[in-house]
Amino acid sequence: MKYTLSDRAYCKLILHALKHPLRSVCGALVGRCDGDVVQVIDAIPYLHTTVATAPNAEIALEQSCAYAGSGGNALVGYYHANERMDDDRMSKHAAKIADCVERNGGAPGGSACALLVDASALAEATERGTGRAAVRLLVKKGAGWERASDQGDLRVGGGANAKLSALARDGKAKAVFDFDDHLDDITADWRNLALNEELD
Repeated sequence: MKYTLSDRAYCKLILHALKHPLRSVCGALVGRCDGDVVQVIDAIPYLHTTVATAPNAEIALEQSCAYAGSGGNALVGYYHANERMDDDRMSKHAAKIADCVERNGGAPGGSACALLVDASALAEATERGTGRAAVRLLVKKGAGWERASDQGDLRVGGGANAKLSALARDGKAKAVFDFDDHLDDITADWRNLALNEELD
């Protein structure tokens, strides 16, 4: 499978991680499948408190499935950023949420993906707007999630890091809301419609 990641999805998931630099964050990837290509067009931020919070994750999963379906799309994957910069693996809790997204989403058998924010590439991407994409592609292998053997299977737009850098400088990470934010304050829109207009 090949995966394409829109600027909107890429920027939103990285901004979510930048908003909570000392915490794990996670969310779902929205898109559609076209033959052997999974097009990721949006990201829906889920949590920033603790990935092990099952009720919040269940609410986020149900709501995001319905929201993606209402636009003719589906959940096609999961993203995760660890709280420690040197941690480049998905925890067991994160893998369980990724499994739930895969089971409940709309990616055909085995084509769902997971993206792990790559802290080692964040500085170059956000400060200089250059370098490789600050995410690593993971695919389902047996009962677990492993790095794809070919990171070239993930395509991110050439100008995505430049756009991300400008957004980070403008403080747009503060404009990203996840389900944790929404459960604390119902005016915090987890769909991020205002931010989406700026990202498109």
